[in-house]
Amino acid sequence: HLWRLPLQLALVSGLSLLPDLDVLLAVAYNDMQKYHNNFSHSLIFGIPASLAVAGLFYALYRSRFGMWFLVALLSYEFHVIMDFFTGGRGVMLFWPLSQERFSAPIVLFYGVQWGQGWFTILHVWTFLTEALFSILLIFSVILIEKRRKPKQAFSRPVIEAKKKNI
Repeated sequence: HLWRLPLQLALVSGLSLLPDLDVLLAVAYNDMQKYHNNFSHSLIFGIPASLAVAGLFYALYRSRFGMWFLVALLSYEFHVIMDFFTGGRGVMLFWPLSQERFSAPIVLFYGVQWGQGWFTILHVWTFLTEALFSILLIFSVILIEKRRKPKQAFSRPVIEAKKKNI
């Protein structure tokens, strides 16, 4: 019963914010340029982060490790990919293998611009586009879950008739 839309949106949105935990260091040291969009915005770093989330949810709730790993990994990687398509200085997609920053040749997202203050209409636009991608991710996971369930080849009356040798 995990897949109720408001709960899904909250979970996926929360998990998709994991790469931005580096903002805590940036705020603490008052240096956004140095601490934000670094190693935590790596496709590779998303794997151990997702393993940790899946392990935590498995330990706390005895829920399916694989499902939580998939949800966390997709949420994490969507965030990194969206930042790749956001205007700015790029992201370290392949850290620790490379510290080079990569950015897409086209800009699809505006992103949060810290220099404009906390509240601006462009940040609302950023929130809406990220929520849309969260919903897309939710429906992708629902589709995967539905495809994993075995389909019943015969209807119940046919199976019962075979049991009675009819």
